[in-house]
Amino acid sequence: MRTEDGLTICVPSSVVREAEDDREATRKLGYVARAAAVFRADRLVVFPDREGERRRDGEYVRTVLGYAATPPELRKDLWGERDELRYAGVLPPLRVPWRTGSTPSGGESKTQGLVTEVGPEGRVRVNSPLREHPISLLVPSGMEVERGERVTIRVSSREPVRARITGKPEDGFQVVDADLSEALAGDGLTVATSRHGEELSVSRLGDVVSDARTAGGYTVAFGAPERGLPEMLGLSPDDIRTAVADGRPVEPDPGFDLWLNTIPAQASEVVRTEEALFVTLGSLTLTE
Repeated sequence: MRTEDGLTICVPSSVVREAEDDREATRKLGYVARAAAVFRADRLVVFPDREGERRRDGEYVRTVLGYAATPPELRKDLWGERDELRYAGVLPPLRVPWRTGSTPSGGESKTQGLVTEVGPEGRVRVNSPLREHPISLLVPSGMEVERGERVTIRVSSREPVRARITGKPEDGFQVVDADLSEALAGDGLTVATSRHGEELSVSRLGDVVSDARTAGGYTVAFGAPERGLPEMLGLSPDDIRTAVADGRPVEPDPGFDLWLNTIPAQASEVVRTEEALFVTLGSLTLTE
């Protein structure tokens, strides 16, 4: 569940399917991460589209995005050296005011960790700067975590290690992998982006923004190059256009409230996912 007026962005595991090499794929994912940072997303969900994947899968996408979302001073400790991160140097800076380090009192310190495994009895394995290998920590009561999320760790001793999870980082966004239907199950107005959806106009935008504020924010899903959401969901463009014109849900419906065409005057045959992110979120996050 997201916070009030939160934003969850959903991109498919096939989002870099057309990238010629890993450098270009990393650069493209950097733009996705920039959009999540610029528009203050809470979560960036990578949902599976295995039929659309080519040389790079969802693990590649999640790793690069997760690395980009991690504070720079913790990246080496949390991620180490991975083949997926060979070209991490081309990632643009997110310029998010991360909060890490010691407390002002100089007593206990805090750092961040990356959840690598969710185990039984409320425990998770966390990759952190405290140890070379992941450590097992108890998740606080009432807190839910997913693999790939960052958590805030309060450290009372480093030798031996005494630490506890206190919550999730206050700044930045979390990168997780989840089925699309699962990502759409939380609070907020759920929006599918497609050139076959309802054309977003100035007058319509006001209603959408108001509905999102009432619902507690947005979950916005995007397609991949040459493979939009309709194809991923087994829907025909005609079915979407007809349903939108009739004011009824698109079937089969994984849980979208709206299908929106946020670039109704599109002149280019193809709009790249990273371009659609900035255009769409730039409109939907306008204030009333």
